[in-house]
Amino acid sequence: MNKSKVNNQTTNEIIIKANKLGIAIPAFNVPYLPMIEPVIRAVAEQNSFALIEVARLEWIKFESQSLAAVIAEFNKWNQLKYVRLHLDHVPVIDEEN
Repeated sequence: MNKSKVNNQTTNEIIIKANKLGIAIPAFNVPYLPMIEPVIRAVAEQNSFALIEVARLEWIKFESQSLAAVIAEFNKWNQLKYVRLHLDHVPVIDEEN
């Protein structure tokens, strides 16, 4: 994939293109805020692309506080060329009551 064009593409476009090329896109669940920076750094060092996944249940159980806190931490280290944030699991469907 041409990495220079990734910044201008939506995540969906990136995934569709990767699928057509037979390329897997890794997704890393990040239950602790301090994990975000090293994951982004590692993906960028490999000149690759990945998703950072976060789920509501994780930020409650692992004390990441809220989605806003996750987004704020992601934005500190964000490099859209290499990573995108993905809300993993839809609470109404995936969580137990």
